[in-house]
Amino acid sequence: MTENKSSEKIVVYLGKDLFLSGPIRQAALSEGWTFRQEDPGKVAALSLEGTIVAVFDLSALKDEVFPLSETLRRRKEKTTLVGISFHTDQDSLRRGQQAGVDKILHRSRMGPDLKMLLHEHVS
Repeated sequence: MTENKSSEKIVVYLGKDLFLSGPIRQAALSEGWTFRQEDPGKVAALSLEGTIVAVFDLSALKDEVFPLSETLRRRKEKTTLVGISFHTDQDSLRRGQQAGVDKILHRSRMGPDLKMLLHEHVS
């Protein structure tokens, strides 16, 4: 029996930082999610079906987080936005909140916290 594409669960890391992609990939795969890494500048061309959790580095994106979050919010399928930031980077934390990011994870705990979020996300 093949799984319907619309029921696929995908974690998309929108960034280029390999330090971040490793733990994000590990968390996704350990919870049974598909993992993809994409360039944040090409998110408009991103056409994924199913539930996605989009993860991005708030410090690297700076103000690009605003159009990125708007584009992702227009998806018909369930979409959760997760920002990664240093807990001391108040500018990035503020930008994430202003952009409507659903959850902001601190870099020091991103692996375990993302794994827990993905586990709880399954409904």
